[in-house]
Amino acid sequence: MSSKNKIFQIKCAILLLLCTTTLPLSAQFNSFPESYLIDKKDIERAKKVISTPLKEDLLLPNPHKEAQWYPNASLGLFMHWGIHSVVGAQPSWDMIAHYRYGGKVAPPERYYALANQFDPQNYDPDKWLKSAQKAGFTYAVLTTKHHDGYALWPSKYGIGTKQYMGGRDLIQPYVDACRKNGLKVGFYFSPRDWHFPGLMHPNEFDAEKWHQLPAITDSVANYQKYERFLGFVLAQMEELLTRYGKIDILWLDGMYFKGVSDMHTEQIYTWIRSLQPGIVINDRWSNIVNPDDPAGSGMRIGDFTTPFECILPTYTPSQWWEHCDIWTSGGGGWGYDKTGTFRPYAWFFEHLVASRSLGGNFLPNVGPDGKGEMHPNYYRNMEAIAEWMSHSRESVIGAAPSPGVARSNVMITSRGNNWYLHLLPSFQKQVSLRTGQKPIAVTLLRTGESIPFIYRDGFINFSLLPAQRTEMDDVVKVVIPEGRKRYTMTKDNDASIEVDKSFNKFARKSTTLNK
Repeated sequence: MSSKNKIFQIKCAILLLLCTTTLPLSAQFNSFPESYLIDKKDIERAKKVISTPLKEDLLLPNPHKEAQWYPNASLGLFMHWGIHSVVGAQPSWDMIAHYRYGGKVAPPERYYALANQFDPQNYDPDKWLKSAQKAGFTYAVLTTKHHDGYALWPSKYGIGTKQYMGGRDLIQPYVDACRKNGLKVGFYFSPRDWHFPGLMHPNEFDAEKWHQLPAITDSVANYQKYERFLGFVLAQMEELLTRYGKIDILWLDGMYFKGVSDMHTEQIYTWIRSLQPGIVINDRWSNIVNPDDPAGSGMRIGDFTTPFECILPTYTPSQWWEHCDIWTSGGGGWGYDKTGTFRPYAWFFEHLVASRSLGGNFLPNVGPDGKGEMHPNYYRNMEAIAEWMSHSRESVIGAAPSPGVARSNVMITSRGNNWYLHLLPSFQKQVSLRTGQKPIAVTLLRTGESIPFIYRDGFINFSLLPAQRTEMDDVVKVVIPEGRKRYTMTKDNDASIEVDKSFNKFARKSTTLNK
Protein backbone atom coordinates (compact mmCIF):
# COMPACT_ATOMS: atom_id res chain seq x y z
CA MET A 1 0.00 0.00 0.00
CA SER A 2 1.37 3.40 -0.96
CA SER A 3 2.03 6.10 1.60
CA LYS A 4 -0.66 8.28 -0.04
CA ASN A 5 -3.28 5.56 0.44
CA LYS A 6 -2.27 5.11 4.08
CA ILE A 7 -2.62 8.85 4.71
CA PHE A 8 -6.02 8.82 2.97
CA GLN A 9 -7.23 5.90 5.14
CA ILE A 10 -6.01 7.61 8.31
CA LYS A 11 -7.88 10.81 7.37
CA CYS A 12 -11.04 8.79 6.70
CA ALA A 13 -10.73 7.01 10.05
CA ILE A 14 -10.32 10.31 11.90
CA LEU A 15 -13.33 11.78 10.09
CA LEU A 16 -15.42 8.71 10.95
CA LEU A 17 -14.37 8.97 14.60
CA LEU A 18 -15.34 12.63 14.71
CA CYS A 19 -18.73 11.83 13.24
CA THR A 20 -19.44 9.04 15.72
CA THR A 21 -18.44 11.22 18.69
CA THR A 22 -20.35 14.27 17.46
CA LEU A 23 -23.67 12.61 16.68
CA PRO A 24 -24.48 11.60 20.28
CA LEU A 25 -23.67 15.15 21.39
CA SER A 26 -26.04 16.79 18.94
CA ALA A 27 -28.72 14.27 19.78
CA GLN A 28 -28.89 15.42 23.41
CA PHE A 29 -30.24 18.94 22.99
CA ASN A 30 -34.01 19.17 22.41
CA SER A 31 -34.20 15.45 23.12
CA PHE A 32 -37.29 13.53 24.24
CA PRO A 33 -39.81 16.03 22.80
CA GLU A 34 -42.65 13.70 23.81
CA SER A 35 -41.87 14.48 27.46
CA TYR A 36 -42.93 18.08 26.90
CA LEU A 37 -46.45 17.29 25.74
CA ILE A 38 -48.43 19.04 28.48
CA ASP A 39 -51.78 17.65 29.61
CA LYS A 40 -54.73 19.97 29.04
CA LYS A 41 -55.72 19.66 32.71
CA ASP A 42 -52.31 21.00 33.75
CA ILE A 43 -52.68 24.00 31.46
CA GLU A 44 -56.20 24.69 32.74
CA ARG A 45 -55.00 24.37 36.33
CA ALA A 46 -52.27 26.94 35.67
CA LYS A 47 -54.71 29.36 34.06
CA LYS A 48 -57.05 29.01 37.03
CA VAL A 49 -54.28 29.61 39.58
CA ILE A 50 -53.21 32.92 38.04
CA SER A 51 -56.69 34.17 37.12
CA THR A 52 -58.53 33.50 40.39
CA PRO A 53 -58.51 36.52 42.73
CA LEU A 54 -57.21 35.79 46.22
CA LYS A 55 -59.87 35.49 48.90
CA GLU A 56 -57.52 37.06 51.45
CA ASP A 57 -54.13 38.74 51.48
CA LEU A 58 -51.04 36.55 51.40
CA LEU A 59 -49.38 36.95 54.79
CA LEU A 60 -45.58 37.13 54.77
CA PRO A 61 -43.68 35.60 56.41
CA ASN A 62 -45.78 32.47 56.68
CA PRO A 63 -47.64 32.62 60.03
CA HIS A 64 -48.20 28.85 60.10
CA LYS A 65 -46.80 27.29 63.29
CA GLU A 66 -44.72 24.81 61.28
CA ALA A 67 -42.87 27.66 59.54
CA GLN A 68 -41.60 29.34 62.70
CA TRP A 69 -38.38 27.33 62.78
CA TYR A 70 -36.87 29.46 60.04
CA PRO A 71 -35.70 32.70 61.72
CA ASN A 72 -33.60 30.78 64.26
CA ALA A 73 -32.32 28.15 61.82
CA SER A 74 -29.02 30.04 61.54
CA LEU A 75 -27.04 27.71 59.26
CA GLY A 76 -28.08 25.69 56.21
CA LEU A 77 -26.22 23.65 53.60
CA PHE A 78 -26.75 24.51 49.91
CA MET A 79 -25.88 21.76 47.41
CA HIS A 80 -25.89 22.25 43.63
CA TRP A 81 -25.82 18.85 42.00
CA GLY A 82 -26.63 17.58 38.52
CA ILE A 83 -25.21 16.53 35.18
CA HIS A 84 -22.74 19.44 35.36
CA SER A 85 -21.10 17.74 38.36
CA VAL A 86 -19.56 15.11 36.08
CA VAL A 87 -16.90 17.56 34.89
CA GLY A 88 -17.03 20.14 37.69
CA ALA A 89 -18.84 22.71 35.56
CA GLN A 90 -20.91 25.70 36.55
CA PRO A 91 -24.58 24.61 36.68
CA SER A 92 -26.38 25.58 33.45
CA TRP A 93 -24.38 28.75 32.79
CA ASP A 94 -21.43 26.78 31.45
CA MET A 95 -23.42 25.88 28.33
CA ILE A 96 -23.52 29.56 27.26
CA ALA A 97 -20.68 30.37 24.89
CA HIS A 98 -18.52 33.43 25.52
CA TYR A 99 -20.12 34.09 28.90
CA ARG A 100 -17.73 35.37 31.55
CA TYR A 101 -19.35 33.16 34.19
CA GLY A 102 -19.66 30.12 31.92
CA GLY A 103 -18.87 28.73 28.49
CA LYS A 104 -16.66 25.85 29.63
CA VAL A 105 -19.10 23.22 28.35
CA ALA A 106 -20.61 25.11 25.43
CA PRO A 107 -22.58 24.67 23.22
CA PRO A 108 -25.75 23.14 24.74
CA GLU A 109 -25.26 19.89 22.79
CA ARG A 110 -22.00 19.32 24.62
CA TYR A 111 -23.45 20.27 27.99
CA TYR A 112 -26.52 18.02 27.73
CA ALA A 113 -24.37 15.08 26.58
CA LEU A 114 -23.13 14.98 30.18
CA ALA A 115 -26.45 13.32 31.03
CA ASN A 116 -25.05 10.10 29.53
CA GLN A 117 -22.23 10.13 32.11
CA PHE A 118 -24.18 11.18 35.19
CA ASP A 119 -24.66 7.95 37.11
CA PRO A 120 -24.01 8.51 40.84
CA GLN A 121 -23.32 4.98 42.04
CA ASN A 122 -21.67 6.25 45.26
CA TYR A 123 -24.54 8.53 46.23
CA ASP A 124 -24.90 8.55 50.02
CA PRO A 125 -26.62 11.74 51.26
CA ASP A 126 -26.78 10.31 54.78
CA LYS A 127 -23.00 10.60 54.96
CA TRP A 128 -23.10 14.23 53.73
CA LEU A 129 -25.80 15.32 56.14
CA LYS A 130 -24.60 13.41 59.20
CA SER A 131 -21.36 15.35 58.94
CA ALA A 132 -23.23 18.63 58.42
CA GLN A 133 -25.52 18.05 61.40
CA LYS A 134 -22.54 17.50 63.68
CA ALA A 135 -21.12 20.80 62.43
CA GLY A 136 -24.21 22.72 63.51
CA PHE A 137 -26.15 22.84 60.25
CA THR A 138 -29.91 22.75 60.84
CA TYR A 139 -31.35 22.61 57.31
CA ALA A 140 -30.33 21.62 53.80
CA VAL A 141 -31.30 22.74 50.29
CA LEU A 142 -30.61 20.47 47.30
CA THR A 143 -31.08 21.44 43.65
CA THR A 144 -33.92 19.27 42.38
CA LYS A 145 -33.69 20.98 38.96
CA HIS A 146 -31.50 23.85 37.77
CA HIS A 147 -32.03 26.06 34.71
CA ASP A 148 -30.79 23.25 32.47
CA GLY A 149 -34.05 21.39 33.14
CA TYR A 150 -32.51 18.08 34.24
CA ALA A 151 -34.77 16.72 37.03
CA LEU A 152 -33.25 14.61 39.79
CA TRP A 153 -36.54 12.77 40.23
CA PRO A 154 -38.48 10.74 37.61
CA SER A 155 -40.78 13.58 36.59
CA LYS A 156 -43.61 12.91 34.18
CA TYR A 157 -42.54 16.00 32.26
CA GLY A 158 -39.21 17.17 30.85
CA ILE A 159 -35.85 15.40 30.95
CA GLY A 160 -34.09 13.84 33.89
CA THR A 161 -33.55 10.57 35.66
CA LYS A 162 -36.67 9.12 34.03
CA GLN A 163 -34.97 9.03 30.63
CA TYR A 164 -31.33 8.55 31.66
CA MET A 165 -31.47 6.37 34.78
CA GLY A 166 -34.49 4.21 34.21
CA GLY A 167 -36.61 6.24 36.62
CA ARG A 168 -34.16 6.37 39.52
CA ASP A 169 -35.24 8.85 42.19
CA LEU A 170 -32.35 10.85 43.64
CA ILE A 171 -34.59 13.05 45.78
CA GLN A 172 -36.10 10.43 48.10
CA PRO A 173 -32.73 9.34 49.60
CA TYR A 174 -31.90 12.99 50.26
CA VAL A 175 -35.24 13.60 51.99
CA ASP A 176 -34.78 10.45 54.08
CA ALA A 177 -31.26 11.53 55.07
CA CYS A 178 -32.47 14.99 56.13
CA ARG A 179 -35.10 13.48 58.39
CA LYS A 180 -32.77 10.83 59.78
CA ASN A 181 -30.26 13.51 60.80
CA GLY A 182 -32.80 16.02 62.09
CA LEU A 183 -32.32 18.60 59.33
CA LYS A 184 -35.17 20.56 57.79
CA VAL A 185 -35.83 19.50 54.18
CA GLY A 186 -35.21 22.10 51.49
CA PHE A 187 -35.77 21.90 47.72
CA TYR A 188 -34.15 24.26 45.21
CA PHE A 189 -36.26 24.43 42.06
CA SER A 190 -35.69 26.61 39.02
CA PRO A 191 -38.91 27.41 37.12
CA ARG A 192 -36.69 28.35 34.20
CA ASP A 193 -36.05 25.36 31.95
CA TRP A 194 -33.61 26.00 29.12
CA HIS A 195 -34.37 22.61 27.60
CA PHE A 196 -38.09 23.36 27.21
CA PRO A 197 -38.86 23.55 23.46
CA GLY A 198 -38.98 27.14 22.26
CA LEU A 199 -38.30 28.77 25.62
CA MET A 200 -34.78 29.84 24.65
CA HIS A 201 -33.79 31.38 21.32
CA PRO A 202 -30.55 29.85 19.91
CA ASN A 203 -28.81 33.22 20.32
CA GLU A 204 -29.43 33.11 24.07
CA PHE A 205 -26.85 30.34 24.30
CA ASP A 206 -24.14 32.73 23.07
CA ALA A 207 -23.41 35.80 25.18
CA GLU A 208 -22.12 37.68 22.14
CA LYS A 209 -25.55 37.35 20.48
CA TRP A 210 -27.81 38.23 23.40
CA HIS A 211 -28.70 41.52 21.73
CA GLN A 212 -29.83 39.71 18.57
CA LEU A 213 -33.23 38.36 19.68
CA PRO A 214 -36.34 38.53 17.49
CA ALA A 215 -39.24 40.70 18.57
CA ILE A 216 -42.55 39.15 19.66
CA THR A 217 -45.05 39.79 16.88
CA ASP A 218 -48.14 38.04 18.30
CA SER A 219 -48.65 38.79 21.99
CA VAL A 220 -51.81 36.66 22.23
CA ALA A 221 -50.12 33.55 20.87
CA ASN A 222 -47.09 34.26 23.05
CA TYR A 223 -49.25 34.41 26.18
CA GLN A 224 -50.86 31.10 25.29
CA LYS A 225 -47.38 29.60 25.06
CA TYR A 226 -46.65 31.07 28.49
CA GLU A 227 -49.77 29.41 29.96
CA ARG A 228 -48.63 26.10 28.50
CA PHE A 229 -45.17 26.56 30.00
CA LEU A 230 -46.66 27.53 33.36
CA GLY A 231 -48.74 24.34 33.24
CA PHE A 232 -45.49 22.40 32.84
CA VAL A 233 -43.81 24.23 35.73
CA LEU A 234 -46.69 23.78 38.15
CA ALA A 235 -47.01 20.10 37.23
CA GLN A 236 -43.37 19.52 38.19
CA MET A 237 -43.73 21.54 41.37
CA GLU A 238 -46.81 19.53 42.34
CA GLU A 239 -44.78 16.34 42.01
CA LEU A 240 -42.08 17.68 44.31
CA LEU A 241 -44.54 19.01 46.86
CA THR A 242 -46.78 15.93 47.08
CA ARG A 243 -44.44 12.91 46.74
CA TYR A 244 -42.08 13.37 49.68
CA GLY A 245 -44.17 14.28 52.69
CA LYS A 246 -43.59 17.55 54.52
CA ILE A 247 -41.17 19.91 52.77
CA ASP A 248 -39.85 22.72 54.96
CA ILE A 249 -38.36 25.16 52.47
CA LEU A 250 -38.80 25.85 48.75
CA TRP A 251 -35.91 27.77 47.21
CA LEU A 252 -37.13 29.11 43.85
CA ASP A 253 -34.84 30.72 41.28
CA GLY A 254 -36.71 32.83 38.77
CA MET A 255 -39.79 32.25 36.62
CA TYR A 256 -39.17 33.62 33.14
CA PHE A 257 -41.00 33.87 29.83
CA LYS A 258 -40.24 36.42 27.13
CA GLY A 259 -42.91 39.07 26.77
CA VAL A 260 -44.63 38.31 30.08
CA SER A 261 -43.94 40.57 33.06
CA ASP A 262 -46.59 39.67 35.64
CA MET A 263 -45.71 36.31 37.20
CA HIS A 264 -48.66 36.36 39.66
CA THR A 265 -46.44 35.71 42.67
CA GLU A 266 -49.13 35.93 45.36
CA GLN A 267 -51.39 33.46 43.53
CA ILE A 268 -48.50 31.03 42.97
CA TYR A 269 -47.39 31.18 46.62
CA THR A 270 -50.98 30.70 47.80
CA TRP A 271 -51.22 27.62 45.58
CA ILE A 272 -47.93 26.28 46.97
CA ARG A 273 -49.23 26.71 50.52
CA SER A 274 -52.37 24.77 49.58
CA LEU A 275 -50.04 21.80 49.02
CA GLN A 276 -47.62 22.52 51.88
CA PRO A 277 -49.24 24.85 54.48
CA GLY A 278 -46.17 25.12 56.69
CA ILE A 279 -43.59 25.66 53.95
CA VAL A 280 -41.18 28.61 53.81
CA ILE A 281 -40.62 30.12 50.34
CA ASN A 282 -37.92 32.54 49.21
CA ASP A 283 -38.35 35.71 47.17
CA ARG A 284 -37.30 34.45 43.74
CA TRP A 285 -40.38 33.35 41.87
CA SER A 286 -40.50 36.60 39.89
CA ASN A 287 -37.26 38.13 41.13
CA ILE A 288 -34.69 36.70 38.72
CA VAL A 289 -31.14 36.65 40.08
CA ASN A 290 -28.38 35.98 37.55
CA PRO A 291 -24.58 36.18 37.92
CA ASP A 292 -24.61 39.58 36.20
CA ASP A 293 -27.39 40.85 38.45
CA PRO A 294 -27.06 39.34 41.95
CA ALA A 295 -29.50 41.91 43.35
CA GLY A 296 -32.28 40.54 41.15
CA SER A 297 -34.57 42.02 38.55
CA GLY A 298 -38.00 41.90 40.16
CA MET A 299 -40.10 42.36 43.29
CA ARG A 300 -38.83 40.68 46.47
CA ILE A 301 -41.95 38.80 47.55
CA GLY A 302 -41.47 35.80 49.82
CA ASP A 303 -41.40 34.48 53.36
CA PHE A 304 -37.71 35.36 53.40
CA THR A 305 -35.53 37.52 51.17
CA THR A 306 -32.15 36.73 49.59
CA PRO A 307 -30.45 40.03 48.71
CA PHE A 308 -26.95 39.00 49.75
CA GLU A 309 -25.93 36.43 47.12
CA CYS A 310 -22.13 36.25 47.33
CA ILE A 311 -22.16 39.59 49.18
CA LEU A 312 -21.34 40.00 52.87
CA PRO A 313 -24.50 41.18 54.69
CA THR A 314 -24.38 44.77 55.91
CA TYR A 315 -27.96 45.51 56.99
CA THR A 316 -31.23 43.83 57.96
CA PRO A 317 -33.32 43.67 54.74
CA SER A 318 -36.51 42.06 56.08
CA GLN A 319 -38.00 40.17 59.00
CA TRP A 320 -36.74 36.80 57.69
CA TRP A 321 -33.76 36.66 55.33
CA GLU A 322 -30.85 34.55 54.16
CA HIS A 323 -27.34 35.01 52.82
CA CYS A 324 -26.05 32.43 50.33
CA ASP A 325 -22.51 32.14 49.02
CA ILE A 326 -20.09 29.67 47.43
CA TRP A 327 -17.98 27.84 50.01
CA THR A 328 -15.44 26.48 47.51
CA SER A 329 -13.10 28.58 45.39
CA GLY A 330 -11.11 26.28 43.10
CA GLY A 331 -13.49 26.19 40.13
CA GLY A 332 -16.95 24.95 39.23
CA GLY A 333 -18.77 27.98 40.59
CA TRP A 334 -21.90 26.77 42.36
CA GLY A 335 -21.16 23.22 41.22
CA TYR A 336 -18.51 20.64 42.10
CA ASP A 337 -14.99 21.93 42.76
CA LYS A 338 -12.60 19.25 41.48
CA THR A 339 -9.69 20.79 43.41
CA GLY A 340 -11.51 20.56 46.72
CA THR A 341 -10.41 24.10 47.59
CA PHE A 342 -12.50 25.52 50.42
CA ARG A 343 -12.38 29.12 51.54
CA PRO A 344 -10.54 29.77 54.83
CA TYR A 345 -12.30 29.15 58.14
CA ALA A 346 -12.10 32.89 58.75
CA TRP A 347 -14.29 33.44 55.66
CA PHE A 348 -16.86 30.91 56.83
CA PHE A 349 -17.20 32.41 60.30
CA GLU A 350 -17.19 36.00 59.07
CA HIS A 351 -20.17 35.27 56.83
CA LEU A 352 -21.96 33.20 59.46
CA VAL A 353 -21.51 35.82 62.17
CA ALA A 354 -22.38 38.72 59.85
CA SER A 355 -25.65 36.94 59.06
CA ARG A 356 -26.54 36.05 62.65
CA SER A 357 -25.55 39.44 64.07
CA LEU A 358 -28.13 41.02 61.75
CA GLY A 359 -30.78 38.34 62.29
CA GLY A 360 -30.35 36.28 59.11
CA ASN A 361 -29.40 32.73 58.16
CA PHE A 362 -26.25 31.66 56.28
CA LEU A 363 -26.47 29.14 53.42
CA PRO A 364 -22.99 28.20 52.11
CA ASN A 365 -22.88 26.00 49.00
CA VAL A 366 -20.76 22.95 48.26
CA GLY A 367 -21.45 20.53 45.41
CA PRO A 368 -20.98 16.74 45.26
CA ASP A 369 -19.25 15.18 42.24
CA GLY A 370 -20.86 13.19 39.43
CA LYS A 371 -20.50 9.95 41.38
CA GLY A 372 -22.45 11.37 44.30
CA GLU A 373 -19.46 11.90 46.57
CA MET A 374 -18.33 14.95 48.50
CA HIS A 375 -14.67 15.88 48.23
CA PRO A 376 -12.62 14.64 51.24
CA ASN A 377 -11.97 18.28 52.18
CA TYR A 378 -15.69 18.70 52.78
CA TYR A 379 -15.48 16.29 55.70
CA ARG A 380 -12.28 17.88 57.00
CA ASN A 381 -14.00 21.27 57.08
CA MET A 382 -17.10 19.85 58.73
CA GLU A 383 -15.02 18.14 61.42
CA ALA A 384 -13.16 21.36 62.18
CA ILE A 385 -16.39 23.36 62.40
CA ALA A 386 -17.95 20.65 64.59
CA GLU A 387 -15.02 21.01 66.98
CA TRP A 388 -15.60 24.79 67.11
CA MET A 389 -19.33 24.23 67.67
CA SER A 390 -18.53 22.00 70.66
CA HIS A 391 -17.53 25.10 72.64
CA SER A 392 -19.00 28.11 70.81
CA ARG A 393 -22.26 26.90 69.23
CA GLU A 394 -24.39 28.98 71.60
CA SER A 395 -22.97 32.16 70.08
CA VAL A 396 -24.42 31.54 66.60
CA ILE A 397 -26.92 28.67 66.29
CA GLY A 398 -30.23 30.07 67.48
CA ALA A 399 -28.54 33.20 68.81
CA ALA A 400 -30.33 36.53 68.59
CA PRO A 401 -29.05 39.57 66.65
CA SER A 402 -26.65 42.17 67.95
CA PRO A 403 -27.89 44.37 70.81
CA GLY A 404 -26.55 47.25 68.75
CA VAL A 405 -24.03 47.32 65.94
CA ALA A 406 -22.62 50.61 67.23
CA ARG A 407 -21.86 49.16 70.65
CA SER A 408 -18.56 47.51 69.74
CA ASN A 409 -15.73 47.42 67.24
CA VAL A 410 -16.40 43.68 66.68
CA MET A 411 -19.57 41.88 65.61
CA ILE A 412 -21.96 40.82 68.37
CA THR A 413 -24.65 38.17 68.71
CA SER A 414 -26.79 37.71 71.80
CA ARG A 415 -28.85 35.31 73.86
CA GLY A 416 -30.77 37.11 76.59
CA ASN A 417 -28.29 38.94 78.79
CA ASN A 418 -25.37 37.07 77.24
CA TRP A 419 -23.55 39.01 74.55
CA TYR A 420 -21.05 37.24 72.31
CA LEU A 421 -18.14 39.19 70.86
CA HIS A 422 -16.67 37.63 67.73
CA LEU A 423 -12.96 38.19 67.23
CA LEU A 424 -12.12 37.04 63.70
CA PRO A 425 -8.47 36.47 62.71
CA SER A 426 -8.25 39.81 60.88
CA PHE A 427 -9.08 41.67 64.10
CA GLN A 428 -5.94 42.32 66.14
CA LYS A 429 -6.94 45.42 68.09
CA GLN A 430 -8.24 46.04 71.59
CA VAL A 431 -11.93 45.25 71.97
CA SER A 432 -14.23 48.06 73.06
CA LEU A 433 -17.83 47.36 74.11
CA ARG A 434 -20.45 49.71 75.55
CA THR A 435 -22.27 47.78 78.27
CA GLY A 436 -23.74 50.55 80.44
CA GLN A 437 -22.58 48.86 83.62
CA LYS A 438 -19.95 46.45 84.77
CA PRO A 439 -20.50 42.90 83.40
CA ILE A 440 -20.89 39.90 85.67
CA ALA A 441 -18.37 37.86 83.69
CA VAL A 442 -16.19 38.01 80.59
CA THR A 443 -14.94 34.62 79.37
CA LEU A 444 -13.36 33.02 76.32
CA LEU A 445 -15.84 30.35 75.20
CA ARG A 446 -13.24 27.99 73.77
CA THR A 447 -11.44 27.56 77.10
CA GLY A 448 -13.84 28.96 79.69
CA GLU A 449 -11.09 31.14 81.11
CA SER A 450 -11.90 34.60 82.46
CA ILE A 451 -10.66 37.55 80.42
CA PRO A 452 -9.28 40.54 82.34
CA PHE A 453 -10.97 43.78 81.32
CA ILE A 454 -11.10 47.45 82.21
CA TYR A 455 -14.48 49.05 82.90
CA ARG A 456 -14.78 52.81 82.59
CA ASP A 457 -17.65 55.20 81.75
CA GLY A 458 -20.00 52.43 80.63
CA PHE A 459 -17.43 50.71 78.38
CA ILE A 460 -15.31 47.61 78.83
CA ASN A 461 -11.98 47.18 77.06
CA PHE A 462 -9.81 44.09 76.77
CA SER A 463 -7.38 42.26 74.49
CA LEU A 464 -6.69 38.59 73.88
CA LEU A 465 -3.17 37.25 74.03
CA PRO A 466 -1.63 35.83 70.83
CA ALA A 467 -1.78 32.36 72.41
CA GLN A 468 -5.55 32.77 72.78
CA ARG A 469 -6.12 33.49 69.09
CA THR A 470 -6.98 30.94 66.36
CA GLU A 471 -7.64 30.84 62.63
CA MET A 472 -11.37 30.62 63.27
CA ASP A 473 -13.63 32.81 65.39
CA ASP A 474 -12.55 33.50 68.96
CA VAL A 475 -15.75 34.19 70.89
CA VAL A 476 -15.79 36.14 74.14
CA LYS A 477 -18.97 35.84 76.20
CA VAL A 478 -20.02 38.90 78.19
CA VAL A 479 -22.72 38.40 80.83
CA ILE A 480 -24.73 41.57 81.43
CA PRO A 481 -26.61 42.07 84.75
CA GLU A 482 -30.34 41.35 84.47
CA GLY A 483 -33.26 43.64 85.20
CA ARG A 484 -32.17 46.53 82.99
CA LYS A 485 -34.84 48.38 81.06
CA ARG A 486 -34.12 48.82 77.36
CA TYR A 487 -35.61 50.79 74.54
CA THR A 488 -35.46 49.78 70.89
CA MET A 489 -34.93 52.18 68.08
CA THR A 490 -34.39 51.69 64.37
CA LYS A 491 -31.70 53.27 62.28
CA ASP A 492 -31.78 53.85 58.55
CA ASN A 493 -30.02 51.05 56.65
CA ASP A 494 -28.95 49.42 59.89
CA ALA A 495 -30.01 46.74 62.30
CA SER A 496 -32.36 47.57 65.15
CA ILE A 497 -30.36 48.94 68.07
CA GLU A 498 -31.24 48.39 71.71
CA VAL A 499 -30.40 51.45 73.79
CA ASP A 500 -30.13 51.35 77.58
CA LYS A 501 -32.33 53.90 79.34
CA SER A 502 -29.22 55.31 80.98
CA PHE A 503 -27.72 55.86 77.53
CA ASN A 504 -30.57 57.74 75.84
CA LYS A 505 -28.10 60.49 75.06
CA PHE A 506 -26.73 58.16 72.36
CA ALA A 507 -30.14 57.66 70.76
CA ARG A 508 -31.30 59.71 67.83
CA LYS A 509 -34.93 60.75 67.85
CA SER A 510 -37.08 58.27 66.00
CA THR A 511 -40.76 57.94 65.35
CA THR A 512 -40.38 54.18 65.85
CA LEU A 513 -39.00 54.42 69.39
CA ASN A 514 -40.76 51.69 71.36
CA LYS A 515 -40.72 50.82 75.02
